Amino acid sequence: MSYQPNVLALVPDERRQEVAGQLEPLGLAVQTVPDCLAAMGAVKSGDFDLAVLVEGMGEFDAADTARVLKSLRTDRYLAVAVLAERGLAAPRRQHLLEAGVDDVLPADAGAEELQWHVQGLLRLKSVHDQLREVQGELAKTLARENALLKQLREDNRSLKVRSITDGLTAIYNYRYLMEWLKAEFRITRRYGHDLSMIIIDIDHFKRINDEYGHPFGDAALKDVAVILKQCARESDLVARYAGDEFAVICPRTGHKEVQALARRILATCRKHRFLHKDKPVPLTLSLGTATYPEDPEVVSPEMLVFLADQALYQTKRRGRNGVTSWHEVEPEARAAVRCELRGPDHPLLAEDPRSRLELAAAARLVGAGAGPTSPAVPPRPAGVGGSADLPSEP
Repeated sequence: MSYQPNVLALVPDERRQEVAGQLEPLGLAVQTVPDCLAAMGAVKSGDFDLAVLVEGMGEFDAADTARVLKSLRTDRYLAVAVLAERGLAAPRRQHLLEAGVDDVLPADAGAEELQWHVQGLLRLKSVHDQLREVQGELAKTLARENALLKQLREDNRSLKVRSITDGLTAIYNYRYLMEWLKAEFRITRRYGHDLSMIIIDIDHFKRINDEYGHPFGDAALKDVAVILKQCARESDLVARYAGDEFAVICPRTGHKEVQALARRILATCRKHRFLHKDKPVPLTLSLGTATYPEDPEVVSPEMLVFLADQALYQTKRRGRNGVTSWHEVEPEARAAVRCELRGPDHPLLAEDPRSRLELAAAARLVGAGAGPTSPAVPPRPAGVGGSADLPSEP
């Protein structure tokens, strides 16, 4: 042995020299104690490799003593042996082993036989200690991996929020707006619900930025986002559509309901005080709405966006600071838009044959007898965003 194992022997005083005389010649450092309480104190304060108990000693049963001593060592394994007569009954031997005793040593064993038993116990202890060390390292590794996994989940959650949120206004961005709209449109079309959209533009926003500075413009965008969140319902989705434009998607909302919401937004904005250096700044909104299926031209989510944007354009032409629904737009302008969308490769219709059939039906339903070759009011160019003011705006 490369080191001298420490052995705690719980023996009566009259047998102390006998037991020590059996164990010390095996190269063991033996410490004897007379009772269980002394053994408990020794195990708590010392580092023992093996504890030897004498069967039938004192008021404490060897099985109970083994359980107590093993429970006191949580950092390392304590091997426990019981020194008993060679003819120990089998049920008693089984009881001792079930209590945690690792081996039963014959009291009359010779040095060579004891050596075999002790070496087996020390090997058992070594294996248990190595296993415990490996388990400890594994637990530390798992703890580190769990911490990394938790951080990764938090980072992924943060990245997901960033990917769908506008950094300035803290509402949804255009990308999430279109994903959500497409999903909601499929649900609406399948179950026959209404679906409305509002596009909101801050009037003369470029002039406001030039006159009051971009910091005030950013603050105004944040205020408008708050107003929209306050006015919208929990089921609505509010997003930043483009530079100074916002959008609200309203599931299960028809013409009347979306117009009421649009008027509520206008009224709230008119009451709000946009302050620059403690002085109010006049700021108004222009709104446009479109509704599926009440507006028959709406045959796709992209068409819903396009027609709400066209209605917003009409609000601007009428003087701004108001709301226009697509069904309120002049029939000639609506017919012109339908004519423009009949092209076989128009991007708003994509590859959806059903959309083309619905648009053709809308042309017959709404545009019967009205189909000028040039629009009375030019349609607003299709595309994403489009927050620039009209060319004729002063």
